[in-house]
Amino acid sequence: MKLLSQSIQKDSSGKITLETTDIEDIYTTHQLLNPNDEISLLTVRNIKPTLTSTTTIRKTIHLDLVIESIDYEVDENTLRLKCRTIKQHNDVPLNSYHTAIITVNCKFTIWKQIWDDFNLNLINESCDVMNKAELGAVVLEEGVAHICLITNTVTVLKNKIEKSIPKKQRNNNNHDLAMTKFLQMVSDSTVRNLDLSKLKSVLVVGPGTISSKLIQVIFNNAIKENNKELLSHKSKFVIGHSSTGYLQGLEEAMKDPNIIKLLNDSKYSKNVIVFDLFTKMLNLDDGKAWYGDNECFKACQIKGSVKYLLITDTLLKSTDLNKRKKYTDLIELVKEGGGETIVFSTLHDSGEQLNQLTGIAVILNYPLPDLDESDDDDDELE
Repeated sequence: MKLLSQSIQKDSSGKITLETTDIEDIYTTHQLLNPNDEISLLTVRNIKPTLTSTTTIRKTIHLDLVIESIDYEVDENTLRLKCRTIKQHNDVPLNSYHTAIITVNCKFTIWKQIWDDFNLNLINESCDVMNKAELGAVVLEEGVAHICLITNTVTVLKNKIEKSIPKKQRNNNNHDLAMTKFLQMVSDSTVRNLDLSKLKSVLVVGPGTISSKLIQVIFNNAIKENNKELLSHKSKFVIGHSSTGYLQGLEEAMKDPNIIKLLNDSKYSKNVIVFDLFTKMLNLDDGKAWYGDNECFKACQIKGSVKYLLITDTLLKSTDLNKRKKYTDLIELVKEGGGETIVFSTLHDSGEQLNQLTGIAVILNYPLPDLDESDDDDDELE
C-alpha cells in the first residue's frame, strides 16, 4: 500500500489518501473501511449526456461518497462498495446510490470519525513492504490438487485440478499413466498461476511422496525446456506432509517444526502455530487458555497475565463503535502488560475456527482458574 497523504491521529477524525499496489492491499482496505465512512475516488458510472437522452454512456468521474455496505470478493480480488453521494456533481444528483469498485492500483481518500489503534496499525503494517510475506502453495493427493496464493490474511485458490485415477492393478499400468498425466497438469498449473519471482516460498503439501514427485516433474520440465528462470527458483520449493490433498492440509503442514523454521517470516505461519498452542493448552484444562468475552476481559485486567491475545478481524470491524473501542482498548491493555495481540483473518482456517469460539481467546503466562465463574462486579464486554 502506498501512503500518499494523511491528516489523522488516534481517537480523532481525519482523512488519509492511499493507493493499493497488490491483492493484500484489497483485504487491508476491506479491514479499514466501515459503513458510514466517507470515501473519495475516481469511479465509473453510466451517465445521460443530456436531460432528454434515452441512452447512457460510461464515464469516469470523481465522486465523494458515504459507504453503506462493503462486499469483499475474494476470487476477483475486488471490493464492491454500496454508497451514496454526499457532494453535488454535474452528472450525478446528491444522495444518489452508486457502487464503487476498488481493485489493485486504485487511489482513494478515506475519512473517518474516529481512527483507532487497529486502523493505525493496519496502515503502518500495510505501508511497510517487509510485512508482506507471501507464499505459494500446492496441496495435492492422487487425483486432486489445489494451487493457492497465501498472504498474511487470506488464502486465494488460484486453480483446482481433479482427475480420475484408476486403482493399481497387476500387469496394468493405467494407474501410472494417469498419475503421470495428473502430475503434468498440476506442474503446468503451478508454473502458470504462481509468480515465483514475487514469492518467498512455495509449499508443496501432500501425503506420502507425492509432493517430491511433483517437484521432480516441475524441474525435469524446466531442464528439458532450458527454463533458466524457473530453475533459479528451485530453492523456494519446500516439501510439507499432510494426510489430505484438500486445503485443511495446509494448516496441518504448517505445524511441522521444520516447516516453521523455513517459513518463520510468515505471519500466517505464526498464527497457525499460536492457535495450535491455544487448542493444546485448552485441552490440558490447566487454567492457562481461555476464550470468550468475559473470561478474556477478566484475564486482561490482571497486568502481566496475558502472553497472547487472539482476536479475529471480525470483532475489530464491528459496526458498533463502542464495541470496537472496547476491543481496541483491550489490545492496548495487553500491550501495556507485556503481552502480544495476534489478529486472525477469518479467511484463513485458523481464524474461522477462532471465530467459532467467540472470536477472542487468551494464552496466559500462568494459570488463572475460575475465570468462567460469574461475578456481578466484573465488567463485561457487551
